Amino acid sequence: MSTAQRGRHRVARHAAPKKSLPINGKHVGALFGIAGMSSVVATSGSTVAGIEQTGDISVMEYPTVTASATDSSGLGAQSSTARAQAASRSEDRQTLQEAEVVAAAAAVDDPSSDPNAVIDITPTVSSAERKSLQALASTTDQLDSLIAQAQNQKDQQAQILLSEQRAAANARAQAEAAAESALIEAERLRQIGVITEPIQGKYTLSARYGQRGGLWSKGWHTGLDFRVKTGTAVVAAANGKIISAGWGGAYGYRIEVDHGNGYVTAYNHLSKIEVSAGQVAAGQEIGKSGSTGNTTGPHLHFEVTKDGEFMNPSAWLWGK
Repeated sequence: MSTAQRGRHRVARHAAPKKSLPINGKHVGALFGIAGMSSVVATSGSTVAGIEQTGDISVMEYPTVTASATDSSGLGAQSSTARAQAASRSEDRQTLQEAEVVAAAAAVDDPSSDPNAVIDITPTVSSAERKSLQALASTTDQLDSLIAQAQNQKDQQAQILLSEQRAAANARAQAEAAAESALIEAERLRQIGVITEPIQGKYTLSARYGQRGGLWSKGWHTGLDFRVKTGTAVVAAANGKIISAGWGGAYGYRIEVDHGNGYVTAYNHLSKIEVSAGQVAAGQEIGKSGSTGNTTGPHLHFEVTKDGEFMNPSAWLWGK
């Protein structure tokens, strides 16, 4: 048996090359979430040794461990410490402005439903997100491809949020308009009470408010023409008080009813006046249709004024 001291020998070890894995959109989707104002990035807790950065794109190099007769434990400790310090120095720091943007986005449950939410329509992949993508890439080409996919997802999500915000704003505007119309109608009914059409039977509207033409002295039509046979019953369109009844020149025989709050209705070209004074109720017969005055045939010319100004009888009768 030999008494010579056995020497210690280290077997040379070499790091196995990292496999190149195929990259697809699912890898990017695992790192970048669609929901919310900002992308959700899943980062790796491990430190990859030998990362060298040039600009914003990181290229991974894999170190080779060679045999040495000296004890490398101290060197390994120093190397680990150096890597930790480098990682600490290179860690992406969030600025105050970025933190405020993220906090504001997190406070909104659904950014598209907030009309005051400012949606970034030109988002970019941050340096922190680029670093996270390095865990999936083994070459610079793959990294560039992942970054392009991530950017495309950000652009698409920004457009989706913008479209949803616009749709929500349009829906709110329509709802507000409908609510305003309902309030106007309620106020109209409160002021006047029940409103009914001045002709209760069948009729044809032969001329509408605002039509232009030489048939009318003002050059445009100031009311609604209900074409009916002579002698058709004409009723008060709402509760009120008759303030005028008699001959009205080009209007022929006419009746005016004051409904309060500045509203007055007029019933023209009558063949007969049945009620000439006093209070009348909505739907009460006050005369018969005819063709007196300047007409081209039997009909009821119905007018509505508000504070002495003509208004569209359609809006008063039917709210439109």
